[in-house]
Parts: sequence; C-alpha cells; structure tokens
Amino acid sequence: MELNGKSFEAVVIGGGINGAASANRLAGAGYEVLLIDAGDFGSGSSSRSSRIMHCGLNYLAAAADATTIRSKISNVALAGQMMRERQRLRSVMGRRISPHTFYIPLCAGDPVASWKYDLAFATLNALSGWDSTLDYRRYRQNELGDIGITRYFGDGLTGLAAFTEYVFDWPERICVDYSLDAAVHGAMIRNYTQLVEAHSAGGRWRLTLADGRGETGTAKVDAKLLLNLAGPGSDLVNAACGFSDSRTVMPNKGCHIAVRLPEEFRSAGVISRNELGHLFLCVPWKNFHILGPTETPLKGFVRDPVADEKDVTSILDQANVTLPRLGLTKRDVMFAWAGLRPATFDPGNPRGSWRRTIYDHLTRDNAPMVSVSWGRLADHSFTAADMLARARKYLGPRQSRARLSAQSGQDMPGSVEDILFRRTGAGWSADLGLSEAARAAAELQGGGTSAEGLVTGYIKKLAERFGYED
Repeated sequence: MELNGKSFEAVVIGGGINGAASANRLAGAGYEVLLIDAGDFGSGSSSRSSRIMHCGLNYLAAAADATTIRSKISNVALAGQMMRERQRLRSVMGRRISPHTFYIPLCAGDPVASWKYDLAFATLNALSGWDSTLDYRRYRQNELGDIGITRYFGDGLTGLAAFTEYVFDWPERICVDYSLDAAVHGAMIRNYTQLVEAHSAGGRWRLTLADGRGETGTAKVDAKLLLNLAGPGSDLVNAACGFSDSRTVMPNKGCHIAVRLPEEFRSAGVISRNELGHLFLCVPWKNFHILGPTETPLKGFVRDPVADEKDVTSILDQANVTLPRLGLTKRDVMFAWAGLRPATFDPGNPRGSWRRTIYDHLTRDNAPMVSVSWGRLADHSFTAADMLARARKYLGPRQSRARLSAQSGQDMPGSVEDILFRRTGAGWSADLGLSEAARAAAELQGGGTSAEGLVTGYIKKLAERFGYED
C-alpha cells in the first residue's frame, strides 16, 4: 500500500460527517492529516438517518424535565447553540438543505399543553437572536380547514403547531465533499482502508492498515494523535488501540421506510411521539416521504443492519396511529433501510444517552486518542471544532494552510453503490438508481468484473439492504 512508512500528526478514523468535517477542519488549520474509512466516505450512519436538522426543541423539553438547575441551564444553552448553528448551516449549506413545514398534532389530553409550544418556540426564537426563520404558528380547531393534511389525522385533533424546519437533501455527498476539501487542504484521504491494529511507542501511535478492496499486504503508518470518529463502531476502534475496557457507545438499530403520500403532503412533514415518548417523523424528502425511526437496542456492533418485516410493521403501525386516515399498508412501502445510532453508553439505559460526549484516552506513554459518541447531522461542526481544540491541546497550534490543487486519485468509489448514492445521488430515486446502474458500472468495470456483473451485484445489494424488488 502506498501509505506504508508515512507519518502524520493526526489520523482520523471514520469518514462519516463527523470524521470528514473534522479532517477538513484540522487540515485547513495546518495539521498533517490522514482520513481513513473501512468503507466509502459517508456510507454508514450519516447516510441512514431521518435527515431532519432538529431546531433544539428536544433540548427545551429536556430542560423542562430536568431535576437540577445545572441540567436545565445546560439544555437551554444547547437549544440556543442548535438555533445559532441552524442559522449558520442555512447560510453555508445552500442547496444541501431545504426548508419544509412540519406539523405537530395537538389533541385533548396531550401530556404537553398547547400553550407550551407557544412558549417553547418563542424561547427558541429569542435564543437565536430573533432571526430564526422558524415561522411558528399554532392553528386552532376552527382554523384546521385551511390545512390540507388535517383530514388524515384522527378525530381527537384540536389543533396543529406548525414551524419551518430544514432537511438535509444529501448527507452522503456532504461527507464526500468534506473529505475532498480536506484533500485540497493537504490531507491524505483513503476510503476502503481498515485499521487492523494500533499500539503506542514513545508517545506516538503505530498503526497497521489494510486495503479493503482486496489488495494484499498492509501498511504501517505512525501519528501523534488518533481521532476515533467511527460512530457506532467506535468501541471496535478503541479495542484495536488497546482500550478494550473503554465502552463509549450503545448502538441502536434505527429503521425507516419510504412511501409516497397524497398531494396535500407535498413539502409538509409531521412530528409526533411514539410509545417511548421519542420522536416519530414523517419527513418530506425528494419526491416521497421518510417515516421512522424505530429504536432497537443491540448487544453489539452490526456492520450492515437491515430493516426486517417486524421493523417495517412497527413503522406502519406508528404511522397509522399518527395519521390513521392514511391507512398505510406494506403495499405503500417503496423500500426500507436500517442504520446504527451511536448512542452514548449508559449502563442504566439499554438505548443509551442522546448526549454528545467526548472521551480522552491516553496510553501509558501518553499517546493520545480522542473518541466521540452520539451526534446528529446538524452537530457535526461542533464535533469538528472540538477535535480541532484537541489537536491544539495535544499537538500545539499550527499555521492555517492555503487551499491547494485537488490531489488526484484520492476519491476512489469502489462500487456502483458508491457512485449512485454518494457521487451522483441517483441512488435515492424511486428505482434506487437502477436506471443509472449500467452507466455507473461502465465507469468501474475492470479487475475481471464485467459491467453486467457489477449491475447484477448492485441489484443483489438493493434486495439485501433495502428489500427492493424490481
């Protein structure tokens, strides 16, 4: 492998949105960075979420339920942080996010009184500096006739709370773009590169890497700092680095389905609560809607989870509780998928904690590694800033680099799926990119595999991962 013998100041493990954004931030600040991922950039949890930004409303709910003043203040501060980040992302992400109107159904006997939504959104607006673009409005029962989706709710509906929320249009491409930007800043980026083992010597890390595409042999590299941003696989990386007793994440399987809804739902979403009191989402995305997620605690890491029949049934059941007059059935499901949510380890909660947590690990000879648990798509710049702060702590400051010419050969899609889902976006279509598969395969054929064979493999992958039937 061409990496053999190279030295870096920091190695970032995991090319999801947190790892890619962190590698870009460190490289731009002047550090010598290697970014690796065992698969393709953005192919893990970042690509399998509900894609909604989250404005901070959940943090206010947590503040209301908190039993200590410190916890209340902390959650309100997090809500304000999310609102300010929402403003920033709106200005810098451009076409990568889109605004939609989301409705929260209000019913008699709800545990949250209607006026509390008025107060919560007024608080969010104030926390943002009165420039939130939340566009909040509460519709009372005599005004519901103006809302087209009203007729799909149940008989107990007494009102709707409506606000504007942003949806990430293509999270996978954001990961790829951050990775490529890191390369422009001088980082080396390598997908399909697996960490085999790491140990420290003299305060530096010695890593053994393997090529995930089948190339024989391994590469030895060294670095002063490791940033473990492998998401739900973080504890596997911890173990490979000698921290086998350090449990930081509790992976949960989260499943979603894609359905087409009536015309009244165009650009309209719904937010409700499931039986656990957690969010159940109906998210407008492209020309269909995403429904979910489920929350299934797992005993360990599963490399490629799938949504089974039980998961799909659970989502449909919850959808028909929230919107009973839609009458959704399995025939309405276009496809389904599953991902892992890297909840923070909490021995008292089988689903873990939804609080982003940073762990500093030091070997006996003071070689540093930093790992992170939890984190939503919208949190990624916080994580990147925190990783830059850790780099300055352990490595000292550097002088920011000017942007360079893009390094060739570093963006290496290895499959038809990589091209369609993470390079062109054609995979997220009604036919999951089948109409473009032959064209993508023509770009990849080689190594003894024909374009026809690549397409056949892609169809098999769709059946396994999405339950897709042509």
